[in-house]
Amino acid sequence: MVDLLYLITLVPTVLLSSLRSDDDGYDMINYKYTVALLVLFSTITASKQFDDDRIECWNRANFIKPYVEYTNQICYISSTYYIDRNQTIPHILEDR
Repeated sequence: MVDLLYLITLVPTVLLSSLRSDDDGYDMINYKYTVALLVLFSTITASKQFDDDRIECWNRANFIKPYVEYTNQICYISSTYYIDRNQTIPHILEDR
C-alpha cells in the first residue's frame, strides 16, 4: 500500500517538475508527455476490467435483466465458450 501511495505522489512530481534546464522540446515530450499518455491509455484500458459490460454472452430471449447480468458475470469468471450440444468435446487439448 505504501508503494501505491508513493507512486500516486510521484506521478504529479514527474509530470509537473522542471528540474532539467538543458532539455529541448523533444526531450520534454519523451520523458513527460509520453509517460502521461501511456498512463492515461493504460488507465482507460484497465478500467474496462471493472466495467459492468466486460463480456456479453448468448442469453435466452426471455431472460430478464438480472438473469442476463448474472450469466454475463458467470461467463466472464469461468471463461466459458459455446459448443453445440450435438458436438462432442475432444479429450486432447490441442484438438479443442
